[in-house]
Amino acid sequence: MKLDFYTFDKTLLELLPVKRKVQNPSWWSKLKKFYYEFDVKSGIKVPAPTVKLCPGVADYIRNSIDIKLWSDVIFKIKPNGQVTSASPLTDEGRMHVSLHSDDQTGPDLYNGRTVVKLANPWAVKASDRTKFLITENHYNEELREHGILISPGLTNFYDQHALNIFLVFPIKEEEYEVTLNYGTTLMSLHPMTDKPVDVKCSFMNQENFNGLLANFPNKFFGRYYAKRKVTE
Repeated sequence: MKLDFYTFDKTLLELLPVKRKVQNPSWWSKLKKFYYEFDVKSGIKVPAPTVKLCPGVADYIRNSIDIKLWSDVIFKIKPNGQVTSASPLTDEGRMHVSLHSDDQTGPDLYNGRTVVKLANPWAVKASDRTKFLITENHYNEELREHGILISPGLTNFYDQHALNIFLVFPIKEEEYEVTLNYGTTLMSLHPMTDKPVDVKCSFMNQENFNGLLANFPNKFFGRYYAKRKVTE
């Protein structure tokens, strides 16, 4: 299947394109494939595998399509859950940040946390309805050191093309700041298919980019499913 990523920011195409090749997390290269355990019955030290030899973990890391942060950004999280941010980029590369209302998730899902939406400068278009599992980049420690979660999901990019990112910050008693650097891995896309996935990145002007994301019926609710009824 073909997976086309479009952006209105030409610098991303040259400096930070979306690639199928995954960079292993820093701890992975340091971890040995096995260690020794003492077998009490035989009195012999025997080799035991580490997580590096677990196919489930290895394939999870290697087979993802990773989305990286396109700008340095500083977040200030306040005790009331409000979040402000600052970024060095302007014009095409500006950072679009908004706060998700607590009413959208209710009081229990992210109790003691606040949700920040990043508008991704990439839009995605697929050649078929293959589903993609969207997850945090679990084995990368860059977000975990700040206690940041990524809201997961399941979607296809044939019927909808947005790929917004939802950062879930812990709320603390005192105001605090978090700095995330350009190139930080934010989340991973896992194609739920055995077919080869051909990833391509292209430029799209702002007008067409906005039109691609807005290609839904003008409804209050159920826009995605209303579109699918027409296109299936």
